[in-house]
Amino acid sequence: MRRLLTLAALLLACLAPLMAQGQTTEASERDAIYDNIDSYARKVLRQWSIPGFALEVVKNGEVVLAKGYGVRDRIDKVPVDANTVFQIGSVSKSFTAALMAMMVDEGKVRWDDKVKDILPEFTLYDKEMEAEAEVRDLMTHKLGLRSQVGTYFPNVGYTRDDVMKMMGLVEPVYGLREAVTYNNMAFLWAMKIIENLSGMSWEENLRIRIFEPLGMTSASCNGEGFLASENVAAQYDYSRGRDSARVSLIRGDGRALHWLGVVGPAGGINCSVSDLARWAEFHRKMGIADGARIISDRQMEYLHSGRSITSQTPEKITLYGHCWYIEQNNRYRVYYHTGTTWGHTALCVFMPEQGLSIAILFNAEVPNGPRFALMRRIIDLYRGEPDRDYSTEEFRKWIKGSGGSSAPSGLTIPYTKTVPASSALTGRYTKEAPFGDAVVSLEKGNLYIKVGTKGWKHRLVHAEGNRYRFNSDGHNYPVQFRIGPDGKASEFEINWGNGEKLGPWKKAQ
Repeated sequence: MRRLLTLAALLLACLAPLMAQGQTTEASERDAIYDNIDSYARKVLRQWSIPGFALEVVKNGEVVLAKGYGVRDRIDKVPVDANTVFQIGSVSKSFTAALMAMMVDEGKVRWDDKVKDILPEFTLYDKEMEAEAEVRDLMTHKLGLRSQVGTYFPNVGYTRDDVMKMMGLVEPVYGLREAVTYNNMAFLWAMKIIENLSGMSWEENLRIRIFEPLGMTSASCNGEGFLASENVAAQYDYSRGRDSARVSLIRGDGRALHWLGVVGPAGGINCSVSDLARWAEFHRKMGIADGARIISDRQMEYLHSGRSITSQTPEKITLYGHCWYIEQNNRYRVYYHTGTTWGHTALCVFMPEQGLSIAILFNAEVPNGPRFALMRRIIDLYRGEPDRDYSTEEFRKWIKGSGGSSAPSGLTIPYTKTVPASSALTGRYTKEAPFGDAVVSLEKGNLYIKVGTKGWKHRLVHAEGNRYRFNSDGHNYPVQFRIGPDGKASEFEINWGNGEKLGPWKKAQ
């Protein structure tokens, strides 16, 4: 026995240097990856002229990197850190889908239940589609609406209930499930189902069912939650210049915090990058948080299963599940979702096969280039791929690009070159609920328009001919007046931005 112990001791003595060497090599590799990510993040910050962003990388459950780059605000110059709060935009959609999965787990609803059976007030323009639409259709962008329809309804000063009613007046461009057309406002109906089935608001469901179990201590909802947060990132507008980005601070009502509250279930969550990484890890671990199962394995698989092909090339295919994109290329599979609000952008990523989660939050409305450059560089590092400068590739393409094509106006009032007298536009205009009356007034030589159920009043500025515009909650709205033979306005229409045909406000007699 003593001889065996002696031999074991000798063996351990011989192996100890090898084990220490292995641990040292592993630590060196971790340090090399950290340094590579860190230096590349700094390059992205400089190259894209971004005020600031936060990044967290988690590998096999261990936080590899969690830090900020740049500043929260270029005026105060306070550095971004891993606890700085940002708006996560459309990544919020995956939270709403997860709440619905919990309702399914509890037997309160099925994915293929008819929406109309649960919400009698549910209304679509096409009554056949209204009768056939299922719960799953609300969160997979398959209601046949033009992409982004309704996105700017809230900014004029309408509520969630107002917007849901307006959506029933929008004519579809596809049949039910014929195409994937990205839409924010359909999530309001999903929210309503969750609230009716649970007896709690969407916000309370998030707090009790997700934020608290996952330890997301910085997370909040809507504009009120954002304003109440400490260590918060400013919001910056971001656009293409001649050879560099143009970046400007968004102030006051331009931050669109009312919009953030109305669109909540589709884009109204705020949190730090560390909390967003917890959300990515929760999905990578298939519904388990702190050792406890929050959502069943079956429902997590449903959320992560592709429901539609969104793009396909010889190199890769991208599917859309319940609020996650699933990209399968010739090297790996990655699940992700982006998010954009007024002045903030986000990217949330998880890769079960690689044991990898990534969260990135920017305080500027940057394009996809810097977001995906960081994501792909990090993935390559952990896969042992050669360094590739995705950032430079994407920046060169972006800076040479041009503006995207605009949606049709949806207006029925034709443009005319005749400029009406300001006094010819004043008066009260009427439109059926939920739109309500509008008032155009002339005060000290300036025109103003009051429209929306919030009763906000905005300066109405002349553009050309019978075209005017006003800005509300961070969005610019073109307005067109119909001028009669007597030179007076008889009605006006608002261009909502995505081809919505909602008709005019008519001058009260």
